[in-house]
Amino acid sequence: MSLKVKISIAVWLIIGAGWFLWQRRDPTPLDAIVVADGAVTVRNRTGKEWQSVRIWVNEHYAGGARVIPSGGFVREPLSRFVASQGQTINVATTRITSVVVLASEPDGTRVRVAWGTPVLH
Repeated sequence: MSLKVKISIAVWLIIGAGWFLWQRRDPTPLDAIVVADGAVTVRNRTGKEWQSVRIWVNEHYAGGARVIPSGGFVREPLSRFVASQGQTINVATTRITSVVVLASEPDGTRVRVAWGTPVLH
């Protein structure tokens, strides 16, 4: 086999290996909490289901879900979050400064995920 053929084979093997590795790369992980387009998205990036999920926006407005499965997510409009006296968020005038997610795993382990600058939770 000539040197030219050996170099060609080596180049193709390197290109093939690079292509294979590029295709197997991990995509950029999604954020656990995203506030955008008038909604809050919470992603469970853990290996366990979250139960009794409580979501606090700006420490006063609450919402939630019964369960967020492992790898799953919940997306709730900000207008569905309610304060203790029944007030809802005025999306046009209220700036969202924090989101805190409180939940528990099936074995009772507590989960806390925060976004922004929470003080109380």
